[in-house]
Amino acid sequence: MMAISFSPRCAFILQKCIYIALIVFIMDVHGDVVFQPPFIIASGPRATAFLVGNSSDINLTLSSVSPLNATGRLPPPSCEEEYGGQWVLTREAMGKTTMRVELSLNRSLQLCGNETDCCPEPLCVLEILRVSACQGNQTVATLLVQAQIYALVLPTGPLSDNKTIIPNQVYQPLGSCPCDLTAGTCDVRCCCDEDCSVDALQLFESQCFPGVFGGNVTLTPDYECSVQSANNAPDWFPFLCVTSPPENSPFLGLFYQGATVTPKRSASFQAPILTAPAPTNGYRQGDPIFTADEKYFTIPQQSMVGQCVDNAPVAFLQNFEVSCVTYLQSCPTGPPLLTSASELSVRVIDGLGGVVTVIVLEEVEGVANSTAPQVCERVTIGLNYTFFWRGNGITDITVIQTVANVTLDPSIYLTSKFSATFVNGNITAQSNSGNPGYQVGRPVIGGSVSAVENDAGTIQRMDISLWQPVGEGLCTSAGTKQVLFGENATTGCLLSLSVQDLAQCSQLRETVHSTLAALVNATYVARKGNSNFSNLAEWVNITFVPLNASNPAVSPAGTCVGVPSHLNILIITAVAGLVGGQPQTEIRAMEVSYTASTWRMECGGGNPAPCLNSTIGQYFTLSSAVTFIHIPAQSGPPKTRFQINFTEYDCDRNDICWPQLAYPLTRYYTGEPYSQSLAKGLILVFFFIAASVLGTPWRQIRQAWSSAVL
Repeated sequence: MMAISFSPRCAFILQKCIYIALIVFIMDVHGDVVFQPPFIIASGPRATAFLVGNSSDINLTLSSVSPLNATGRLPPPSCEEEYGGQWVLTREAMGKTTMRVELSLNRSLQLCGNETDCCPEPLCVLEILRVSACQGNQTVATLLVQAQIYALVLPTGPLSDNKTIIPNQVYQPLGSCPCDLTAGTCDVRCCCDEDCSVDALQLFESQCFPGVFGGNVTLTPDYECSVQSANNAPDWFPFLCVTSPPENSPFLGLFYQGATVTPKRSASFQAPILTAPAPTNGYRQGDPIFTADEKYFTIPQQSMVGQCVDNAPVAFLQNFEVSCVTYLQSCPTGPPLLTSASELSVRVIDGLGGVVTVIVLEEVEGVANSTAPQVCERVTIGLNYTFFWRGNGITDITVIQTVANVTLDPSIYLTSKFSATFVNGNITAQSNSGNPGYQVGRPVIGGSVSAVENDAGTIQRMDISLWQPVGEGLCTSAGTKQVLFGENATTGCLLSLSVQDLAQCSQLRETVHSTLAALVNATYVARKGNSNFSNLAEWVNITFVPLNASNPAVSPAGTCVGVPSHLNILIITAVAGLVGGQPQTEIRAMEVSYTASTWRMECGGGNPAPCLNSTIGQYFTLSSAVTFIHIPAQSGPPKTRFQINFTEYDCDRNDICWPQLAYPLTRYYTGEPYSQSLAKGLILVFFFIAASVLGTPWRQIRQAWSSAVL
């Protein structure tokens, strides 16, 4: 068998210029057994159908039939075996109610040359077959098959599997025969294919591809003036038709034999190499730190997906500490696990107009087992950086490199630790939350007066926290997290109580209150992000709202009233000025209050056990929340001296407002832009003056003036 070529517009598949038609017609005489599909049109030497129904006692017979000359109809079906030709009937049971029926041609389809078993003519098989399903001597279902099979046409030249490479027609025009898709092989219905012989062309000469796909580029579009004038176009058509040469036909599209364009660079999925911009006016919190050659200063850090990145930029004033796990299959040969002191001694831009060099200090851990088969020497298992900073720059950088000899064992994972800590003097950057104003996302700094005699008058740092539940969310296992500036948050935990606990309401209120009060141990809050711990003027007193003491002494069984279950933290902020063009936000006030609620043991819903058994508890919620309220820099225009001294003319205090007498002409009117209202008001004034001048009073005045002059 030879290779088969396909054409884009072909409605069926041909094998080397063979037309194959398969017609199946089925007649259901009895109704219990039927052939599916009802008819078939096939092109090859096989045809398959399915007999559906109870076919346990069904016999199949094959016969060759032809239409009667008198009526043109087929003769009635018969159960007698009458066929002994070139078709073989086979059957295969597919189940209890399905049978597969197949007709196979037992002859060659080669076109005769010197062969004996061959086809003398191109139309090799033209025959009508009937398959009858018989139950005894009665026909219950029939299948009519008409086969029209052409002989195989072998190529005149040698066979080739080479495919024609079609270029992109935007950049290179296509040839004169677009349907010639296979090199050295005749493509069916492609009449311009030079590989097709005369005999092959005769098989589909009436089915050639029209237009451009068939190589006919002379097709004229309908909107051409020459075509419409010959087809009795309407009178208005000459105003809408187009006069264009045939080479510009839209049917050509990308096949147009015209000018080509230069290919443009296509998009790439490779990551572009970006150069890091060097800082100009010092570092700000969160800015990346740069080396002297204007590259990012990097330290291995943990990514958001949990893996460690070897070249992660370091951000100014942002501390971190990560652990990276590595599976050592061989000894490391490069950074970060094998790094020399010269590679760590990097020159870094300090942000103050100069450069600082990293000072490397080395620590050696324990020695590996000397009897091990292989030992990796001087493996870096820790890099701890310390950045000393002042203002918007870095003054010094030190790194402690921890090295050790590691035994190479495939079953052991190596853990390396990397950290960065920013230090301002003797106080780490973690204690500061801005310079000087607070930075969003940094901890709110709390404090209380130190009780040590030597430190009298100084502030000792204290935490202002919220709940951070873990595990099952119980308060007994919950942790705390610091309040972050500018971020509103609400957290809580669950407290398990029984009927016996609710029976002692006074003690329960005190316990809950002390538990929530432990979240805010501070009595002062830092006004600025870098408030001085020795200057009380830079700290704000925290206002604690006292609890309501009017709770009943006795509560119903299983109920407690006035339990302070919610802690409210309200922080007032405002912009205090600009530093380097950036607004600096500070804390003006802070209030801590409690919200009371009634806790009642719920025993409904088919669960009376908590009320019957004093040892069974239920969960009650303790919550904490922080809310930031920002006060604008200016709430409104300042009052004038006139408004302060003469309150009767103040429109905010009196019903009569003299400054708004000409309301549409003043800026108090906000229904439309001030320029439009002023223009409309001046037009009204103009018309009023014109009407007054031209009206009766002015006419009488002019007459009296004229009489007095005379």
